[in-house]
Order: sequence, then structure tokens, then C-alpha cells
Amino acid sequence: MRDGSALAGARRVWMLGGVLVFLMMLAVPSAAMAVAWEDETAMRNTPEGEGRNTFIFDPGVGDEIHRGEFLEAPLVGYYHDRGFDRNFLYWAKEHKEMQLGSENWAGCEPPAFHLLPCSESSVKFGLVGAAVTTGEITVLFYKGHFIATVCGNYSPTGIAGPTPTITGTKYEDLNANGKRDSGEPGLGGWTIRLRHGGSVVATTKTASNGHYSFSLDAEANHKIGAGEYEVEEVLKSGWHNLQKPGAFKVPFGAEGHVYAHRDFGNYRNATIAGHKFDDSDVSGDRGAEEAGLPEWTIGLSNGSEQSTDAEGAYSFSVKPGTYTVGETLQSGWRQTTPGGAGTRTYTVISGQTVKDADFGNVCLGGVTVSPIDESTEEPVPMEVRLEEVAVPGILDNEPSLPRTTSGAPVSFGGLLPGTYRVTAYLPEGVFTTDPDAVSVGDGFAIVKEVTVPECESAEVPLSVFTHSTPGKVTGGPVIELPGGEFATGGFQFQTKHGAATGVLQYVDHETGLNLHTSEIEAIHVDGEVAIVWGKVLVGGERQRFRLRLVDAGEPGTADRFELTLAGGYARGGTLIGGNIQIHDR
Repeated sequence: MRDGSALAGARRVWMLGGVLVFLMMLAVPSAAMAVAWEDETAMRNTPEGEGRNTFIFDPGVGDEIHRGEFLEAPLVGYYHDRGFDRNFLYWAKEHKEMQLGSENWAGCEPPAFHLLPCSESSVKFGLVGAAVTTGEITVLFYKGHFIATVCGNYSPTGIAGPTPTITGTKYEDLNANGKRDSGEPGLGGWTIRLRHGGSVVATTKTASNGHYSFSLDAEANHKIGAGEYEVEEVLKSGWHNLQKPGAFKVPFGAEGHVYAHRDFGNYRNATIAGHKFDDSDVSGDRGAEEAGLPEWTIGLSNGSEQSTDAEGAYSFSVKPGTYTVGETLQSGWRQTTPGGAGTRTYTVISGQTVKDADFGNVCLGGVTVSPIDESTEEPVPMEVRLEEVAVPGILDNEPSLPRTTSGAPVSFGGLLPGTYRVTAYLPEGVFTTDPDAVSVGDGFAIVKEVTVPECESAEVPLSVFTHSTPGKVTGGPVIELPGGEFATGGFQFQTKHGAATGVLQYVDHETGLNLHTSEIEAIHVDGEVAIVWGKVLVGGERQRFRLRLVDAGEPGTADRFELTLAGGYARGGTLIGGNIQIHDR
């Protein structure tokens, strides 16, 4: 500011000063007069003496200044002290530059007289292109300095104005939805780069909370200026980007504007892994000794498939989300775990690992019953019943047991590991020497227990016969009964011309049972053992009987007599009296 007398003096010489300035400007070479700067970098690169140093011309509203005052060297410092802006991105407000008589104008409005520094038509002053939103800035060049109608030019001794700032956050996009949700953490230690005009002009690291910022300080970083900016992350291995900011412009005059929320969202693939194992004990859990199963197909609901390795392991790397994993069941196996729908469903987030997506399976076995006629070595069709004895584990056989079927051989498949009972019913005309032949209902059957292992069929061969063997059996037993009484009898059996004949007499002195029959169906003599089959009338009904005789040699005290009726009566033991004679001819 100046006092009134100084201003009055200035008014008396202003027109002359304006003319002198105009004439002086015309004398300056055009190359020195016109310097166009797109950004501060261009300005700084301008050679000394061609306008590198500039300052704000701000005499204040309503003030006048004459040429002499303008040319005084101390006045340059005065301008400096009035607030030089060293940051090329900061612009002060426009103000009234000069006043002449009653003519006032702001900025670069063309005055009535085309003699003043703001005039564009009479004097071709240099332009700073596209500097502010109001258009280009007309400047006056004088001794290496520029005076602008709008503040914001650079001076190395001036005061820096506020700087624009770019901020953002690097976070882990846990659910991979491309936006930051509550609870999603920031990621520290990531490198963020700032690009201006395609070139990297600054680099920083995210803080522990994922925050980063860049200060667009044109004085501290000569690469910074108005124009297009981009921020980019240096992606780390194993990470994927879903959210990143686009390019944006920072104009001249951005002042202290904050370009916030330039965020980066990244996720890591999740892992769904497990094992396919042989659940041999059908428990639903993997035991220490239960082996993995290779070459099984495990599928994911997104269409991915894998084969289990030699240890039964598999692993899927997936984008966060919800997935269902299942196995392709192989023939002859049943799943023990997870059960239910046979699949597992998981919702996984970034970086999560599911390790226990296991599938347990048990290999099914079977039972094959093969009745062979030892007389002809041909299969003999029989009705066979299978029932459970002990089948441990969490599964039930499907279809359920007991099951009954007929044939020769007879097979039962799809069985869980365990113990089973086989009952093979002897049809009419079919007999056996098997010691496991017992009375069942109104007939006889061979009953055996069999163990079914994994992946195997338990074979149950049955020896039966339909033709009598040569031989003759005679004797008269006395055996002790469980109640302390005795059973006595006599018999004679033989095979003549392939036909069995004979007679049996038996009296149970404990129950009063008195049997007598000559209906002999078959005789089988094998060394010291004879098996006799026939029918006898008991209580008015004909029943099949089986008689097993053992000739242990003289004097007969080790011989045995064992009688079984189809109705359930069974008595027998070592003789305490009598004798049994067996001859194979």
C-alpha cells in the first residue's frame, strides 16, 4: 500500500508510465516476451533470463502504481513479501489490477485504452496456456519476471500455497465383491505408485491400516503439475485386484483439494482341500490306519474337477464365495461321510483354507453260495437266506436284510463288511453230510456264519448229494439223555443197486418218543462215518430225519449216535451201551 500523496503522484504520471511500458515492451524481442507454460516443469526448464522467475503483482483493490515505483528494485521484494505462491497448482482469487480515472476492471478485461499490461490486442504478451478455469493468463514480461492478472506464478522466495492431496486405502476384499465392506482389513506395506502423464512421479507404501497419500507439492517434486493422474498398486504374488481407481485430472488452481477414496481392493484365493479315504470300520471318521484312495474324482460346483493323488488328497484354489464339493462315487463303494446329500458346502473368504473336506467310503463285499452235488459234481439249485449277525458302523445294508434268493450258485452283493448267517434250505431229494445241517422249520438247512471283508466276496461252498454211496450200517445204541434217562434203539441200513434201504427203531425213555420207520431216502458212507436220511411218522405227521453214526472201533464205547428230526428234536452222544458197525461195501 502507499499513502495518499504517493498515490496522487502516481495518478499524475500513470498515462505516461503506461505508454513507456508499452514502448518498452515493443522493444523487447518477441522470443523473450512470449513464454507459454503448460505446467511448472516447463516453467522450471525455461532458461534463466527468459522468464524463469515470476511473482504476483497485487497492488490491492483501488491502488494505483506508477512506472517509477514499478521499476524500483526494492519494490520487487515488496511483491515477494506480499505472498508469492511457490506451488504452481495453487491460484489466488482474481483482483482489480489497476485503476485509471473512473475506469476499473478485473483480471484481463480489455480496457478502453490498449496500453496497459492486461491488454491482449495492442501488445502481444506471452500466454500461459489453459492455466485456470477462467481461461488463459495474460502476463507482462519485464527483466525476467512475469506479472499476471491472476495469482499463482512461481517465485523461489515466495510462500507455498496449499497443495492438493491424493489419498486412498489398500484393503483385503474378503468376499471378493469389489467393494469394501465392514470388517475388511487394510493391507500395510504395499507399494503404491503415482503416475502423471504416463510416467511414475512418486512412490509410497501403505500404512498398517492400508492408508496411503500423495501430496502434489510442485515445489518439492518438479515432476508434478496439472494434468491427468493415475495411482497404481504393485501387485503381490497370489493376490487379485477387483477394485482400483481410474485416471483423474488435477487442474491448475486445485489448491488444497483432497482426491480421496482412490482405493484398491484385493483378494487371495481360498483353498478347499481334503482327503478321500477308505473308511474300513464304517465309522464316518478317518482312523490312523485307514488309507487314502487315489484316482477318485472330486468335483466343485463351479465345474472344476480333480483326481485324488496317491495319498487320496485333493485341493481346489477358488475365488472367495460359496461352493459345494462332492465326489463321483465309484461302483462297489458307499459313502460314510459326509453323509446326507453326500456333498459339503463352504463359504470361504480371501486367504481361507478349508483342510478337512474329507470323503470317507467303504468298499462293499458279497457272499456267494455254491451247492455242488458230490455225486455228479453239478450245481444244485437251492433257496438261500442271508441275514446279519454283526455289521458294525454307521451304515445299514441297502437293500436291507434278510434277503432270500434261489439258484446255483446264489450271490448276494453290495454288502457292508461284517459277519453274516447263510441258511441254505435242502430241497426234497437233496441231502448233505455237512455238520452244520440243522432242523429249520419243517425241513433241514445248512447254516453257516461267514465274514465279508471289504471289496471281496466270501465264498461258501456246500457239499450235497443226491445219490447214496455203497455201504452197510448196523447197530443198537444206548445213549444217556440230558434229563438222566436213556434212549435206545436199533437199526440196519444198506445201499443196494444205488438205492437206500433199511429200518430204524428209536425210543426216548424221557419223553416217551417212539419212532419206527423203514422210509430210508439216502445213505452216505465215508470211512467210519455214515449219514442216513429218511422220513418218520411223528405225532401223525411225516418228518425228515438225519442220523449221523460214527464207528470208532471195538468195543464200541467211543461210537456215536446223533438223531435230528425236522420238527426240532435232537438227541445224541457217545454210546454207553450197544455198538455201531459201518462197512463201505
